[in-house]
Amino acid sequence: MNTSPDRDQVWEESRKRLIPGTVTGSLIEWYDIAIYGQAAALVFGPLFFPEFSDTAGRVASFATFGVGYFARPLGAAIFGHVGDKYGRRASLVGTLVLMGVATVIIGLLPTYGAIGIMAPILLMICRLLQGLGVGAEYVGAVTMVAEFAPAKRRGYYAALPACGVFMGIGLAAAVSAAVAALPEHHLMSWGWRVPFLLSFVVVGLGLLIRLRVPESPVFDEMKDARARTKVPALTMIKAMPQRLLLVMVANSVLAFNIYVVQTFSLGYVADKGVSKSTTLLALLVGCAAGAIAIPIVATISDRSGRRPVYLGVAAFCAVVPLPFFWLLDTRNTALIVLAFILAFGGCLAMFGSQAAYYAELFPAAYRFSGFALGREIPGAVLSGPAPVIAVGLVSLGGDSPELLAGAMMLVAVASFFAVLALPETQGIDLDPITPADDESPDDQPEPPAAAQGRETLA
Repeated sequence: MNTSPDRDQVWEESRKRLIPGTVTGSLIEWYDIAIYGQAAALVFGPLFFPEFSDTAGRVASFATFGVGYFARPLGAAIFGHVGDKYGRRASLVGTLVLMGVATVIIGLLPTYGAIGIMAPILLMICRLLQGLGVGAEYVGAVTMVAEFAPAKRRGYYAALPACGVFMGIGLAAAVSAAVAALPEHHLMSWGWRVPFLLSFVVVGLGLLIRLRVPESPVFDEMKDARARTKVPALTMIKAMPQRLLLVMVANSVLAFNIYVVQTFSLGYVADKGVSKSTTLLALLVGCAAGAIAIPIVATISDRSGRRPVYLGVAAFCAVVPLPFFWLLDTRNTALIVLAFILAFGGCLAMFGSQAAYYAELFPAAYRFSGFALGREIPGAVLSGPAPVIAVGLVSLGGDSPELLAGAMMLVAVASFFAVLALPETQGIDLDPITPADDESPDDQPEPPAAAQGRETLA
């Protein structure tokens, strides 16, 4: 992005509204996801699938969790199109409202005991609506910040919305921990609804903040220059198919591992006799560690480059899974907390290196669409089924987590090699461009390191 005095002034004027607006949106997104995942692990089985065994009920609950991820690529395409064609801000408002409404409705649903089979059907519909909104929420927040922020600190500022991710998970863990402390009959009758209904308040506050966020200057310039494309996603797929595929593989470690940690592991520990409140406390502490680690990792990426930092975190992800489960198996509270600190504070700090990197890998005309599809297609393949896959692998291993840990390690290794094949992007110009129709950016040579800040990634 150009560093003209006018652009610097726009950044300084917008920062105080932009950062809270984007962080709040990501907080709400992941609060919604986390309370659903935690409810699926702990209460949805007996509430919505009471005729199943405990294991089958949990699998069915996780399956409804997974349904939302099949809607996320569609949400990425729809809201990515809106963001690239009509404005980043319009997309951000739309995703926030859709997520919030769906989450509140879940808190009002009657259970199987009241209306029978319609209860899980309605639950699944709400989860699909959540998935549509989530499909572009985080990406839109990161894209907005990346296009505003000065190039030298783009990594740091673009990663701040990801702090909202862990704040949302942490808030959900705190609320769920408080609800889990209720007597069992209160928890199962009305207490489980409280985290979902509280989303109404959080979304209302978030919407007030987000409506005051200005439009991205890059989008405004692209609009003025008439550089927008008719169907951004199709243009991106035609121009950069290899890059899109590599981004999808690079994101696979987050698409799979994070959902094993934040959903399956809760039930895994509960089955070992550890209290729900202890597990949620460990998740809360882990989220705090992640929120601290994200800006640190992002700052390092501003100084050392996106790719080296991403590779380092991916390598760490490959060695964490086995120790994570070993620590959980001890049933020791302190060691369980340490396990979640490792998983969230270390491995999942990949958010800190990912944010600016993915935004820089795609040109402005289809940046939103490329970023969103690159994240959400692997989400549909891996994130939604992750808890069910985890249950299957543990059962296949005779209730031992080694096979599951091996799968998590394999995904991390694949992510490492995908990033190895991607170019370095630190310092590139994010201003609007229109790639030539007869050129494929994947076939063009990578700009030399000395040209960082002067080359435009095409």
